[in-house]
Amino acid sequence: LISTNKLKFFRLAFGAAGGFGERVEIAEPKALIEALIADKPNITIEWALAEPTLGKPAVKVLLNFAQIAIDALVRGGTLDIGAEMRDGACEIVVRAIGPKIAFDDTIGKALDGSLDRADLADQVEAAVGAVLASGLRTADIAGSAENVVGTTRMGEAVVEALRASA
Repeated sequence: LISTNKLKFFRLAFGAAGGFGERVEIAEPKALIEALIADKPNITIEWALAEPTLGKPAVKVLLNFAQIAIDALVRGGTLDIGAEMRDGACEIVVRAIGPKIAFDDTIGKALDGSLDRADLADQVEAAVGAVLASGLRTADIAGSAENVVGTTRMGEAVVEALRASA
């Protein structure tokens, strides 16, 4: 069940989310975020969702910000998540409150636009190279003697390599 939820999360947060229309019922991202913290009993979520549906781009932003906030709550805490339409635009708020927040400075720079795109590309390329050097491969690029993993695990390994290099 956790794997299925992670796959749904990645499809909706990063992919085309083909099974969804232009608008997504708010119950979908809410359930996915709750599934992400299912094994983290020290994190609670406070919801403030005024709309029954959100546009797919807004859902992608909401899910990505929620994932960043969950990762920042290393010792637990509260995750406040809100979304509402205001003057024709979707306003999203994700706030992490806890005893120790571990926020990657590189993510902060990427979010505020101060990280040079070339630096980000170099970091991602190095992380992918490190993962490939470790022997992990997805089925489409694997040889006979390599460690074949699914795309979710491969993505997680790249994220881990990015964090390790920060």
